[in-house]
Amino acid sequence: MPERRLILIGADDPLPAEHFWYEGDGFSLYAADQPRSTWREHTHDHVQVTIGLEPAHMHAEWRTGTTPPLRRELSGNVVSIIPAAVPHRTLWQRRASLMHIYLSHELLLSTARRVLRTESYRIRPTYLVRDPFVEELGRALYRECATGALCDVFASSLATLLATHLLRTYGAQQESFQGGLGPARERKVREYIEQHLAGDLSLERLAEVVHLSASHFATLFRQSTGFTPHQYVCHRRIEQAQRLLDETRDELADIAAACGFTSQSQFTTLFRRFTGIPPGKFRQEQRLLASAEKP
Repeated sequence: MPERRLILIGADDPLPAEHFWYEGDGFSLYAADQPRSTWREHTHDHVQVTIGLEPAHMHAEWRTGTTPPLRRELSGNVVSIIPAAVPHRTLWQRRASLMHIYLSHELLLSTARRVLRTESYRIRPTYLVRDPFVEELGRALYRECATGALCDVFASSLATLLATHLLRTYGAQQESFQGGLGPARERKVREYIEQHLAGDLSLERLAEVVHLSASHFATLFRQSTGFTPHQYVCHRRIEQAQRLLDETRDELADIAAACGFTSQSQFTTLFRRFTGIPPGKFRQEQRLLASAEKP
């Protein structure tokens, strides 16, 4: 029954017609060639494992306790581990092969008893990281779902294997699985970029912010975000430019300068590369949309 599907909780967009849903003993699977789509903030009573395969480009936002929301963005192969009862929202920016795997408390507890010899477990939230093991597991499940070959023995075996991996790698007793810069450095450099979009955001300057060499910083930044520093800065500057084009009447040259582009021609070239249209046409389309939405 569709109303029982965990994937529908928080879904703002209809699921693609060719999606695959499977309910096993203690787990559920969702597989789809997922178009751009949004899930508003929601929670589950299962542990949710999200696996996006290239060319995934995903935004995630989550809350822990009463702290402000944390946000992250990544492109390429991405994995998120979302414990039960953790509020989160996601945006898939473009079409991608998507697997959602939901593991019940009963499955995880029985696995913890057998594997860890313990009567309790806790999984830490981990958002948008690289985990080759989970990626390959997701790829195998996706292939089985897409070809119609999935059987209960295969699905149950992989669900138990995934539960074991989560308990060993993302369990509370383990060190956090976190490549790249680490949460504090990543937050610091992201905040610096947001505050200095019009200024110097060279590789050398960003590396200085977190006290690393330029080459080491570039490697760790890509591990953390899926972007090179240059790609990420361009992406953020284009998003800022889109906001200014939509919300102000500023001249294109002024917007280019405000967003850190060296010239209007560079701004136009990069804007077209990222969005597919020049900034003037983007502004025109936004105004037409705004006019159409007025009563």
